[in-house]
Amino acid sequence: MSAMPSYNLGNGVTMPGIGLGTWQCSDEEVRLVVLEALRVGYRHIDTAWLYKCEQGVGDGIKDWVEGGGDRKELCVVTKLPPNANRAEDVERLLNKQLAKLGLDYVDLYLIHGPMGWKNTGDDLDMFGADEEGFANLDNETDLVGLWKGMETMVMNGKAKTIGVSNFNEKQIERIIQSCEIKPANNQVEVHAYFSNKGIVEYCKSKGITVCAYAPLGSPSRGEMIKSTGSLETRSLNPLEDPVIVELSQAYKKTPGQILLRHLLQRGVIIIPKSGNPSRIKQNFDILDFELKAEDFEKIEKLDKKQRFFPMLSGMQERNPHPEYPF
Repeated sequence: MSAMPSYNLGNGVTMPGIGLGTWQCSDEEVRLVVLEALRVGYRHIDTAWLYKCEQGVGDGIKDWVEGGGDRKELCVVTKLPPNANRAEDVERLLNKQLAKLGLDYVDLYLIHGPMGWKNTGDDLDMFGADEEGFANLDNETDLVGLWKGMETMVMNGKAKTIGVSNFNEKQIERIIQSCEIKPANNQVEVHAYFSNKGIVEYCKSKGITVCAYAPLGSPSRGEMIKSTGSLETRSLNPLEDPVIVELSQAYKKTPGQILLRHLLQRGVIIIPKSGNPSRIKQNFDILDFELKAEDFEKIEKLDKKQRFFPMLSGMQERNPHPEYPF
């Protein structure tokens, strides 16, 4: 049994290499999921305002702590929503998120994406249309100014560390050139069909950790992608790839465990999501085997450069957003 990989984010925060994703969970479901995951051994929980389940995540953590768990063992991650991508909105949103989570601080606070959307006055209205039916994008997004607002959250103790999600190299470089606190993490799409090697290697070269969302290819991505992906793209599923199925049989592991182990061996942090107790445990139990070099390379060769989350609005846009990352 190998040790759990862990990554130093700075400021006393260590991020375990395996975390729990919580996208597409209701508050009620995620409360039970988080508690089960913490009982299994997870210590890294990932959520976001966008997921609309921070209350349930907080309740699950509270249940675990009341049962004897220690909050200080956890790495809790949440994200600033796109309709708050202005420096003056950061603290207001994080205060709301901490209240929902029932926490005094988060271990890592991420900007969920570089493209800002206009705030309608309702923080839950994140991807609306303007009066003419166009995507309500905020084309004046100032990422350098926004980062200053993020740094303030570290200085006032509401976030231990800060980072980004879905940012490209040029966007990160602009922040690095002007920041006082460097991004600790970039959370991006990575899976067997989308190795995303360029941004992964760039971040590593800058001492920025990389966390993979959709590490299994997000087989339940479904409705969200229907407006922005082709039928062929929507049907792609790395879990069903013949190479993965063959390796699953050879190693006597599930296809999901093969895919997750591959990313772990790439030095990428993973946050698989599941509401199924047995699968939650399976996703965590990948430290008792290692892919042989030749089998690792077989998975490397599956890369189709196929992004499943293109960050497109699916709506008519008056003008392309200047910070569109891809």
